[in-house]
Amino acid sequence: MLFSKKNFSSILCCIFVSTSTVNVYAATADRPVIERPKIGVVLSGGGAKGAAHIGVLEVLEENRIPVDIVTGTSMGAYVGGMYAMGLSAHEVKQRTFDINWNTGYIDRASRNDLSLRRKKQGDTYQLHTDLGLDINGEFKSRPGAFQGQGLAVILRQLTVNLPALKTFDQLAIPYRSVATDITKVTPVIIDSGNLATAMQASMTVPGALKPVHLDGKLLVDGGVVNNMPVDVAKQLGAEVIIAVDLRDSLMPKKDLDSALNIVSQLTTFMTNASADYQKSLMKPNDIYLQPNVSFMTAADFDKLDQAYQAGRKIAQASLPRLLRYQLSTSDYAKYNEEKNMRRVKLSAHDSYFIDDIEIINNTNLPDKTLLAQLELKTGKVISNNELEQSVKRLQSEDIYGRINYSIKQKDNKNILVMDINEKSWGPGYLNFTLAFEDDFESRSDFSFGAQYIYTDLTDKGGEWLLEWKLGSWKDISTELYFPIDYQQHFFTAFGAATSNEIRRFDNFNAYNLNTEDLKNIDAKYNQTNAYAEMGWNIRPWAALTLGYKGQTGSIAVSALDSKENYDLYGPYLDLTYDDLDSFFFPSYGSYLNGEIGYSNTLRRPTSGESESGDTVYYNLSIIKPFTYDKHTMVFSIKTAGSDADNLLPIYAQDLGGLFNLSGYHRYELNGRYSALTSLIYRYRVIDNNFGAFKFPVYVGGSLEKGGVWDRTSAMSWHSAITAGSVYVAVDSILGPVYLSYGQTSTGESSFYLSLGGTL
Repeated sequence: MLFSKKNFSSILCCIFVSTSTVNVYAATADRPVIERPKIGVVLSGGGAKGAAHIGVLEVLEENRIPVDIVTGTSMGAYVGGMYAMGLSAHEVKQRTFDINWNTGYIDRASRNDLSLRRKKQGDTYQLHTDLGLDINGEFKSRPGAFQGQGLAVILRQLTVNLPALKTFDQLAIPYRSVATDITKVTPVIIDSGNLATAMQASMTVPGALKPVHLDGKLLVDGGVVNNMPVDVAKQLGAEVIIAVDLRDSLMPKKDLDSALNIVSQLTTFMTNASADYQKSLMKPNDIYLQPNVSFMTAADFDKLDQAYQAGRKIAQASLPRLLRYQLSTSDYAKYNEEKNMRRVKLSAHDSYFIDDIEIINNTNLPDKTLLAQLELKTGKVISNNELEQSVKRLQSEDIYGRINYSIKQKDNKNILVMDINEKSWGPGYLNFTLAFEDDFESRSDFSFGAQYIYTDLTDKGGEWLLEWKLGSWKDISTELYFPIDYQQHFFTAFGAATSNEIRRFDNFNAYNLNTEDLKNIDAKYNQTNAYAEMGWNIRPWAALTLGYKGQTGSIAVSALDSKENYDLYGPYLDLTYDDLDSFFFPSYGSYLNGEIGYSNTLRRPTSGESESGDTVYYNLSIIKPFTYDKHTMVFSIKTAGSDADNLLPIYAQDLGGLFNLSGYHRYELNGRYSALTSLIYRYRVIDNNFGAFKFPVYVGGSLEKGGVWDRTSAMSWHSAITAGSVYVAVDSILGPVYLSYGQTSTGESSFYLSLGGTL
């Protein structure tokens, strides 16, 4: 091979740089001596536009152009890291395109993965604001809009849980990622450790994602300080740079009409300025590529293929300059063989034998609680899927922020390092509920409520819950929850509640009280109860509870100038099974709740003698969805009642409202017994999946049959009311939104506009 004086000088410089960085390559002394210029590929940040990097790498492979060093920032750090593992460009493309990147902004476990307790709380208070509120009234801010848990899961999956490395020179291709120390706003070059963490630190968008804690530093996206790390590649010994710049253009004056656009303009300027400086470090023999990705933004992950094609296009257009570094067929085969040998040495597997578990505990709970909830045993092979399931078990409690793990190899042992962080704005959290329904005729119902959860009361995960609602009906409740064991399989709970509601009884003349002019009456219910219970969490989605309840209250009928006070007490048994993916718009899973109770009741009317008696009450609810493609059919059945013979039932049952005999307004039908079966169909018209937020739009209809009765002898299919509805619905962050019309076989009809969950 012939060298010019200029190339000979470059080689001498390379020898000097390599000698000064001998420690960098100490871990890879088996690397062959390279008798050609070392080629460093530098990949800039750019979010979804980063697919262009894959296109460039693919063209390099097709033309036998080797890559000896890879450095990258943000999405460039991801693509570079995957390529540095020894994957081909095609493999990187396949893995990248198969992943739903929108899930990277999903922190909270899906409903199906939440514990049963959290499901109940979330269904009732659907506005999951998760505001940090200390018990002394002090609000706490979140460190980022999202915690990055979803992104961590994605990167662990893509890197197959590659164990931590002493140096990234141990990869098939030496690699470095660049992040920003947000405390000092200086670049940080990550050269060792867990590859997925190195990628995530470089990809953590400031303000949107929580910073990554690494080696005592708070790290975020490196784009502002070094979006195209040419200097880092040179420090590693690269003699020729192939840099790929995915920069955004500055917006024209006419678009700078909002605060958001102005901030975006400044960010783009700083990012481009850092890339311009790095570009100035390049030499005439280096190659600068700027794919045309102006048609997309960093968040357009639905345009990955277009970005990939843009990368291929710019690389192919630059082949006249790139081909000067092309290897012969035999030399490139040898290069690939050596790279693949180094790839084989990397112990990235679908499962690992775990010798020990190390907890990095950033929570208020002891290690033994976390270990018990992880349910992992050492001295056995554990698959990556099992590790992710153990993380989900922790996330099901909804009190943790980011949970990372990595596998560290020490003294020929595999150590599973679990880095568990509790939400920094806890341990008190505030959520809300908002519900509204209008039938456009005679009645509007509304409800507004707040929920406060204070966690970490005990080392096993005890909690205090306080909930209150205002509106058409009023309700205040509180509960103390105490797990008995560290795995939270068994628990005790103590609570109290008070409520105020008004119910209308349309068939009051059934009591033969000579009140023909008072067929419809309103009864005011005031109730206060307290309970103690013990429970068994059979599975995260199923629980059996045995409790004892005492209640005192009154039922007043102003039209009759009548009031009845009562006291009751007795045991109850409750069984719940719930693995629905959504309570309001379920697509899969099942729901079953059954409760049966016995109470001794003392009734004390304002006029007349007190009476006592025994009451057995029950309720049963079943929901089962069936889904095919965008079509879903939800079958449900529910029934409830009590055998008390008092004038108005203490355990009153109601129907009315959308899907509860559509056509009647909510709570219009009341009685001692109720039964309802329904079939609800919906078709998903629009997905509106934005990753962190989803706003699917549905159209559908329902068929329902049921009723309320005062005696079991009156209950029959023939006496039940048939109803149906048609609707348009949106699953919004405020809860379900419906615009619908309902009609009953008795001639009742209503239009509904409803927002939120239960009233």
